[in-house]
Amino acid sequence: MNAYDKALYLLSGREHTAKEIMMKLSAKGYGEEEIESAIIRLVAEKAIDDARYVESYVRSRARKGGESVTLMRMKLLERGVSRDKVDAVLNVYRESDEYFDCLKKSYQALSSRKGEEKALRSLMTKGYTLSEIKRAKEDLN
Repeated sequence: MNAYDKALYLLSGREHTAKEIMMKLSAKGYGEEEIESAIIRLVAEKAIDDARYVESYVRSRARKGGESVTLMRMKLLERGVSRDKVDAVLNVYRESDEYFDCLKKSYQALSSRKGEEKALRSLMTKGYTLSEIKRAKEDLN
């Protein structure tokens, strides 16, 4: 199986960034030129689209109960997505009702089980800002 076909196989399971595909193909022993050629072809064919990956990632995290924009940004940058693409999607998401609804649900669940102070610390550990948490708390009251 050549690098292009292996990359298509990997992409059939879920979205991947170009960097993820490069790393996986390299780990499988494919040559640098063959990997680069496969990536260029896959990007041209829109099989790899980092902006689409960011949108899919954000939707997935929202369904699973939410994750702070700060934490998502860090994870996406680690996966090799450009800062511009990450910020374009996350800035819109941060202002969405969906983002604060997830935060409110998390705050409500944590504060009822652990108390307000521990809920606050837990959410800040997950990357939420104090102002975001205060806004969610005020909306609940």
